[in-house]
Amino acid sequence: MILELYINNFALVEEVRLNFENGLNILTGETGSGKSIIIDALNLCLGGRFDKSFVRKGTNKGLIEATFNVSNEKLENELLEYGIDTSLDKNIIISREIYADGKNISRINGRNVRLSFLKNISSFLIDVHSQHENQVLFNKEKHIEFLDLYGEEKLKILKDEYLIGYKKYTEIKNKLNSLTENKDDIQIAREIDLLKFQIDEIEDANLSAEEYEELLKQREVHRNSEKIYTNLNKAYLNLYESNINAFDLISKALKDLGDLSNFDKKLEDYYSNLEDIMYRLQDLSKDVRDYKDNIDFDIKNLDDVEIRIDTINNLRRKYGNTIEEILEYKKKITLRLDEILSRDEKIIQLKESLEKIKEDLNKKSKKITLRRKEIAKELENKICNELNSLNMKNVSFKVNFEEREDFTHNGKDIIEFMISFNLGEDLKPIYKIASGGEMSRFMLAFKTILSDIDKVETLVFDEIDTGISGIAAQIVGDKLKIISNKKQIICITHLPQIAVNSDVHFNIEKITQEDRTYTRIEKLTEEDKVQEIARLIGGLNITQKTIEHAKELLQIAKNKDI
Repeated sequence: MILELYINNFALVEEVRLNFENGLNILTGETGSGKSIIIDALNLCLGGRFDKSFVRKGTNKGLIEATFNVSNEKLENELLEYGIDTSLDKNIIISREIYADGKNISRINGRNVRLSFLKNISSFLIDVHSQHENQVLFNKEKHIEFLDLYGEEKLKILKDEYLIGYKKYTEIKNKLNSLTENKDDIQIAREIDLLKFQIDEIEDANLSAEEYEELLKQREVHRNSEKIYTNLNKAYLNLYESNINAFDLISKALKDLGDLSNFDKKLEDYYSNLEDIMYRLQDLSKDVRDYKDNIDFDIKNLDDVEIRIDTINNLRRKYGNTIEEILEYKKKITLRLDEILSRDEKIIQLKESLEKIKEDLNKKSKKITLRRKEIAKELENKICNELNSLNMKNVSFKVNFEEREDFTHNGKDIIEFMISFNLGEDLKPIYKIASGGEMSRFMLAFKTILSDIDKVETLVFDEIDTGISGIAAQIVGDKLKIISNKKQIICITHLPQIAVNSDVHFNIEKITQEDRTYTRIEKLTEEDKVQEIARLIGGLNITQKTIEHAKELLQIAKNKDI
C-alpha cells in the first residue's frame, strides 16, 4: 500500500505531502482545482510519460516521491534481483526528479533505476482506474485481455504451453516469408538475375584487401613522376656523382682519421663509425639511382591505374565503403542466391514442419477455448451479481466466442462482451449501448471481482462517478467501502454519496497569491468533512439545512454495517 506521496514543483503544486491510510481515501475539490494532478504525479512517479511542461513555471526542478509498504513476495524478489533489499521494514521509496531542460531521474531507495524496471514493478504496487480505462472497453480487441486477467491462474499453464508452439510457428512463418518475401516467380527470377550480376561484377574485379591503398599511392607517383625524377637526380648527384659529393668528402675525412686511429681508442671508434656511414651512404646512393632509373613516364600506365581505381570506386558506391565491406556483401548475396536456388526444397520442408505445428497448436488452442468458456460462465454470473448489487437489476451479460482463421499469441478466440441493461432487450456489444454511468458501474463490478484475485494492494479510482447520481451513486459509494475492507482505495469524486464513506478525506483547492496560481491539499478534520460534504450537496448555497443534511449522510455512512 502507499503510505505517503510527496510532490514538489509539479504543475500547479508547489509543495504537498499526503499521508494515505488503510481503507477509503477520498479526494474532493472544485472542478479545475487540480484533483487529477495527484493521479498524474503518481503515474509519473511510477514510470509514466514525462513532459518538461510538468515542471512548475519559474522553477528548474520538480520532485515526486512515493513511499510504499511492500508485502508481495514476487515484488520483493524482483527488487532483490535489482539489488534492492526490503527485508528490514518492507518499505520502498520511489522518487522521480524532473528538470525543466527535459532530463529526469528515477530512483528506488536512492538507487537509480531504468524506467522499464519502474513500469514493471508498478503493476505490483497500484492499479489506476480512470475514464480512459472505461474507453478501453469500447475496443473489443481488449475484451480477451479482461477475461484472461480474471482467469489468469486457470489459464497460465495452458497458455504457456501454447506460446512455446506459437513461437515455433511464427519462426517458421518468418523463414517462409524470408524465402519468398511474398514474391511471385517472376519477381524471384528477377532477384536471381540481379544477384548473379552483382556476384559476377565483384568476382570479375578480382579484389584484394591491400590493393586500393596501393593504387592510390601509385597514382600519386605517376602524377608527380617528373618532379620525383628531378629531385632524386639532384640528390644522387650530391650524394655520389657531382664534382663535389658527399661520398668523396666522407672518403677523404675517413683517410684523415685513418692516419690517427692508432693513437687513441676514441679516434679508432670515430674511424669505424665514419666507415660504416660511408658504406651505408654508398648503398643509399645506389638505391636512389635505381629508383630514379625505374621511374616510368608512360601515360598509359597512369591511365591503367586510374581505370582500376574507377572500377573499385564504382563497386564501393554500390556495395560498401571498403574492399572488406564489398567482399562481405558478396558473401551475403551468395548465401541469399544459394538460399533462393534451393528454396523449393526448403519451402517444402518448412511447410511440412508448419503443418505439424499447426496441428499441435489447434489442439492446444481448443483446450484454451474450453477453459476460457468455463471461466466466462463464472465471470458472467459474478458480473451480473455485482451489477445487481449496484442497482442494475435487469442486466444480462454474456461473453461471446468466435474463432479466428489464423493463430495469435492469445490462441484463436475472438472475445466480445455482450450486454443488455434492460429487461426484454437483446444482447448487444457493450460498446454500442453502454452509457458513461453504465460503463463506470460495469468497470467497478469488474474491479470488485478482481479484488479477490489481484494481489495489488492499492486501487486508484479517478472519477468513478462519471454519469451516475442519486441511488446509483450511493450504491457505488457502498461498493467502494466494501472493497476498501480488502484493499487500500484512493478515489477522486464529485459526489457526496461516495465521499461520506471516507476513512480519510482530502480537499483540493486552487488558490491565487501574488499573481501565481497554486493547488493546495489539506487533510480534513471531522468538522471540515461536514463543510465539504455540504459544499458537494449545495455548491455555493450552503445553508443550515445543507449542513444538517451533510451530517445526516455522514452519520448514516458510519452506522452502515459494511
